[in-house]
Amino acid sequence: MEKINNAPLKDYTTYKLKGNVKAIYFPKNIDELKEVIKSNKKYKIIGNGSNLIISSKYDGVLIKLKNFDKLIFDDNKVIVGAGYMLSNLNTKCMEEGLTGLEFTFGIPATIGGAIYQNAGAFGFNISELVSNVSALDENFNIVNLSNKDILFGYRDSIFKHKNYIILEVTLNLKKETSKTIKENMLKYINLRKEKQPLEYPSAGSTFKNPIGHSAGFLIEKSNLKGYSVNDAFVSDKHANFIINKGEASGDDIIKLIKIIKKKVKEDSNISLELEQEILE
Repeated sequence: MEKINNAPLKDYTTYKLKGNVKAIYFPKNIDELKEVIKSNKKYKIIGNGSNLIISSKYDGVLIKLKNFDKLIFDDNKVIVGAGYMLSNLNTKCMEEGLTGLEFTFGIPATIGGAIYQNAGAFGFNISELVSNVSALDENFNIVNLSNKDILFGYRDSIFKHKNYIILEVTLNLKKETSKTIKENMLKYINLRKEKQPLEYPSAGSTFKNPIGHSAGFLIEKSNLKGYSVNDAFVSDKHANFIINKGEASGDDIIKLIKIIKKKVKEDSNISLELEQEILE
């Protein structure tokens, strides 16, 4: 099994974090995945590291499912391995004339990570497309979960609360011309470029939008645009994005998050909830 010791976090997180992790494993199949889990008490399954902040305190290992990349088209259904990148999946669906996934184009995540987070944008959520998910449970049994079983919520799913590992996803899409799908993809990526600081490493939206409010507006209201902790900055383009302007560590980003939460609470009496995940 492929393994990298003392792996640089900049290669495995979209924040391009400074620092290293003890080891990262790349299992090729379920048996190797089980073997890694059994031999490491502390681990984290990652997709593309696109919603992850890793502290210097984290003493576990990472397990990346890049080899879980099965892809099968069956009429309107798409069966896809957890490690398949969303950008590549969008392109394949376009070629097959299947629509529905375009709003995810430009999200630097795997399909497994998107399900785990219930990724969403532009008024859509990935949960709307999911038929069922195959997962490995805490007893190393493969379970099949229906959409209802997954308990999708706003940037939430059962996978955040139970020790299940997403292996494979079945999506229900609709037929459309490849031309229209491509136009949709371009529309969404252009909206992202217009509104988001894509020129810097980040992990997307830092905080969930509180009910009836915009997290970005609340942060901007607290005059925190451009505020920084070392190389971790609140973006001038979109205040709900923390960006890495060079050598930001997970610790820098965590410190900046605490400052933002405290200031917004003081100024607006609203407690911001983190959309990203911190490993400590």
